[in-house]
Parts: sequence; structure tokens; C-alpha cells
Amino acid sequence: MKDQVRVSLVQLAAVELDPDKNAERMAAHVEREGREHGAELVVFPELSSTGYVRSARDDEFAERMYAASEPVPGPTTERLGAAARAAGAYVVTGISQTHPRIPEVLYNSAVLIDPRGELVGVHHKTHACRDEKEYYIAGDTVDVYPTELGNIALNLCYDVRFPELARVQTLMGAEIIVSLWASAVQPGKVPPDSIIQRCATRAMENAVFFMGCNRTGTDGDQTFYGRSAIAGPSGDTLASSGTDREEAVRAVLTGADLRAQRRYLTLFRDRRPELYGLITESLSGSAPTGGGR
Repeated sequence: MKDQVRVSLVQLAAVELDPDKNAERMAAHVEREGREHGAELVVFPELSSTGYVRSARDDEFAERMYAASEPVPGPTTERLGAAARAAGAYVVTGISQTHPRIPEVLYNSAVLIDPRGELVGVHHKTHACRDEKEYYIAGDTVDVYPTELGNIALNLCYDVRFPELARVQTLMGAEIIVSLWASAVQPGKVPPDSIIQRCATRAMENAVFFMGCNRTGTDGDQTFYGRSAIAGPSGDTLASSGTDREEAVRAVLTGADLRAQRRYLTLFRDRRPELYGLITESLSGSAPTGGGR
């Protein structure tokens, strides 16, 4: 990993079902964060190209959502690629992606673009949540992308509730895990500091930098609460937002901190994978009979 990496998380309030306007607004943020703050990695929330989904039982909305979705590479990645070149920065954002072959089939995707404006990788959300299941097929690949900043992996919102994914990404070499969120206010279901908690826990468990970029604004009857966060390898919160306003959360990631934490706690040498087999069994698999595994 590079000695220092300047990161900006932009809590964007996406304009519902207007990918052109969202792409232009994201591009402006990329160029501003690069020019004014020296950002080397600029991150936007989940589904920033379109805004978040509503129930597909709303036929008019569903038709417009499918129409607003796009291929990858496509218009949004092209516009952000130009901004990445201008800023000299990597960019991560969320896109409602059309399937490359099958009409009316979608992925909930996170894309990584490099400072040359080229598409480095795409993560298809592996765990669809609630209404998302009516639109998106689940991804079935896990990847880590070597970059000049370090080895970067991508997560999308509900993915963070499955710690196995971040652990597998770390075992594949991830040093920086970028998580994109579209988490709305849900009293009694999701605490307002959920992103801070999740980022700190996933970072500490894996001795990685873990960041969560949540959106703001409203879509229909959903209000998104922001409060993005960046956590270091020890689980310390390096930066966070305390608001639901559109703003940038910035931090400097230090490679020496990651190396020091991994020397201090030898997490990967101390693992006992022979005890964890039940994790990989489906719920329909045979139940343990006792005595451990």
C-alpha cells in the first residue's frame, strides 16, 4: 500500500432517475476534491446514477428505473472517467447496471475507475436487501483490484452485514475496502451511527482501511441519513460525518498504520479455518450433531 492516500467520501443526494444530471454533479465533485483537497480516491454512494429503488409494485416507477439504468462501461463511467483524468484520482460510484446480454435484467453495481479514466473493476452487490430483490440479480464473484494506492475491494451496503465477504476480500489481499451505502432512516431498525459502527468493526476484524459512503436527500418516502465514515486498521474512526447533509468526509490513509497493526495482531496467522466449516454450508445442509467442527 502507498505511504499516504488522500480519500474523499461525497455524501451525494442523487437526483431521482436522472443519470445525466447525477453524472455531471459527480464529475464536478471529483474535479473539486482533486483540485482543492488533493484527493486520490473519490467515493460516491450506492446507486448514485439513479437514486434508490421503490417497490416494483409501483409500475410507473419500475419502468422508469429500468429505463434509467445503463451498461458498464457506459455514459456514467465515461463522464466520470473524464473527471478522473482531470483530477488525477481514482473514482468509485454506484450504478444501476443493465445486464450485458439479457434485456430487463439489472445489477446493483459499484465501479472503480482509475486516473487514466479506465474502468478497473465492477462489483455486483452479492446480498440484495428488501425491495432490491425485485430489481437486481445477486452478484456471484469476489474481486480485489491492485492499484497504485493499494489493493482495493468494493462492497455495497447490505454486503457489510455479512462479515465473511470482507474477510474473503482481505484474504485475497485487500488493504482498502470501499463500501457504498443507500441507507435510509429506519427508527428502531437501524441506529443512526450504524455506518460508523460497521466500518470500525470490519476494519478492526481484518486490519484494513474500511470506509462507508452513504447518500443523503430523499427518494419518495425514504430519507437517507448520511453519516459516512472512514476507519483505520485498528478500528479507530479517522473521519466521519455527523449530519444528513450533502458534504465530503476526508481522511489520509497511512500505509505504515496498516503494516504496524498487522504486525501487532497476527490475525491471519492465528485463524483456525478448520473450525469454520459451518459458515460455508447452506441452511438446507446437514446440521451439526455436536462436538464442534
